[in-house]
Amino acid sequence: MTEPDFPPPPAPVQVKRRFSPLLAIFLVLAVAGVVLAITGVLTVFSYRTVSIRSGSMSSAVAPGSAAIYGLRGGQEIHRGDVVVFEADVFPGAPHGKFMQRVIAVGGDEIRCCDLDKRIIVNGKPVAEPYLDPAVSPADAAVPFEAKVPPGTVFVAGDTRNNSFDSRMVVQPYALETGSVPLSKVDGVVVATGSFFWPETVKPTTAFTDAGLSGASTEDTGPVSSRLTATGGAALFLLGFVGAIVTAVRRRKAAAAPPRH
Repeated sequence: MTEPDFPPPPAPVQVKRRFSPLLAIFLVLAVAGVVLAITGVLTVFSYRTVSIRSGSMSSAVAPGSAAIYGLRGGQEIHRGDVVVFEADVFPGAPHGKFMQRVIAVGGDEIRCCDLDKRIIVNGKPVAEPYLDPAVSPADAAVPFEAKVPPGTVFVAGDTRNNSFDSRMVVQPYALETGSVPLSKVDGVVVATGSFFWPETVKPTTAFTDAGLSGASTEDTGPVSSRLTATGGAALFLLGFVGAIVTAVRRRKAAAAPPRH
């Protein structure tokens, strides 16, 4: 007696998954978000923070508050820039960092002051709106005269009656003293606060308004990098969650029995 010859069982039906444009879009968003977030974080690494106890720049940055500055790396320094530099360039100054404003650059001739108590740079009087309004012009107008050598900058605090700066170091008949070598300048202050919530320092137009060339440095890097990193993280989260939800729905749809 022979066994019945049964036909082989049918092969399982392979459900071919179709390409999902929606899933692809979410994946692209997630990847783009990662790229943006990394770009923003890497940009932050080109900046540093410093907290200065001195009140010489209190009208711009309160004592003890954080200032964000870009690493110089050959960056050109302009009149009006607020810079961070090594304090020991001045005789008798303590070790650490000073933060003061550049009021003359290499090659400039500067003196104080005209009849209106304004500094004179290359023969042009400069009105300085950033000076501490609590200090009278007479108290701020400490007489000095200097010729700034190439490769250096001449600095002063905005609170002129409470600042140990280039004006205090200039000696009579030694007109090249008092300047800060560019090699001692760490960078230009571009924002205050923290990297999580920076506030851009508005550049001054005092020197260009006086007819001197070279606008003060404007750098929105800390603010834009925070926005880039935050936006990138949000974009990644949107793409990641969207991709997971789409993939789960596709899997459930593929596992559901076919309708007859």
